[in-house]
Amino acid sequence: MDLGQLETFLVVAQEKSFSRAAERLFRTQPAVSLALKKLEEELGETLLDRTTKGGVLTDAGTTLLPLAQRMFDLRQEIFDTFGALKGLQQGRLNVGANESVSEFLLPRILLAYQQACPAIKIQAYRQTSERIPGEVLDRRLDVGFVSYDALHPELVSQVIHRDRMVLVVPPGHRFARRKNLRITDLGEDRFVAHNAPTPTRTAIIELFARCETPLRLTMELASIATILEFVALGAGLAILPRMTVAAAVREGRLVEVPVQELQLEKLIRIVTRREAAQSPATRAFLGLIRSIDFSQPLPGPGRKRP
Repeated sequence: MDLGQLETFLVVAQEKSFSRAAERLFRTQPAVSLALKKLEEELGETLLDRTTKGGVLTDAGTTLLPLAQRMFDLRQEIFDTFGALKGLQQGRLNVGANESVSEFLLPRILLAYQQACPAIKIQAYRQTSERIPGEVLDRRLDVGFVSYDALHPELVSQVIHRDRMVLVVPPGHRFARRKNLRITDLGEDRFVAHNAPTPTRTAIIELFARCETPLRLTMELASIATILEFVALGAGLAILPRMTVAAAVREGRLVEVPVQELQLEKLIRIVTRREAAQSPATRAFLGLIRSIDFSQPLPGPGRKRP
């Protein structure tokens, strides 16, 4: 049986899309369809219902899916085992992280890892925090970064960084020289926020409500880097993780102002599978994480001042 055909079947089943599977496999969509057709002919069963959008697994396809995954897990175990004998001279590491970690924390980590293990191929994926634990469980990721405890018996999560939510204002703002504010001082100001629903966003909204202060969210944007630029331009204030604003504050583009009631901690956790046989590449990465002092200044996203 051709493992390439099985891999094509697995990726189509995971992506639920022939076009996305083709992109992930670096193949054309007709080539993906042909590989699946040959596999179906060899097994004598239809694996996907092509009358549905993206193709839904048939009963035969549902039966094959875990068996195919086991074959690829075993193949990866063989590669990892023999990679260990080569002393990290080959291997790969798949890492997933949300936006803030991807832009403001992960570059520093991956650069250090690349310098320590130059032969390891690194693939980093930017994903939503909700998807990351499942990707680790399904072995599509070796390591994931999240801001919450996944609470799954087959996963291990460890806090690697304790961050805080902070208020930032443009340098010319009337609050820029203040040493202490109250939430009630912020009721007249406009705020720029991320448009993704998160527990931290909910906690901030609830904090303003408890302080009987309106939170005027007049602009919601899709990326933290864009929020920083808009705040620097005077579009409003923002409450963001300190690691995401540190570079802009050091550069003088933004000013961090203490707020008495703003005591929201944001934990960054690293998530791995709870198993004894981690790959050498993963073990080396976790060892590096433990050696990094995250209390030191972290790099920004490398965006130029507008």
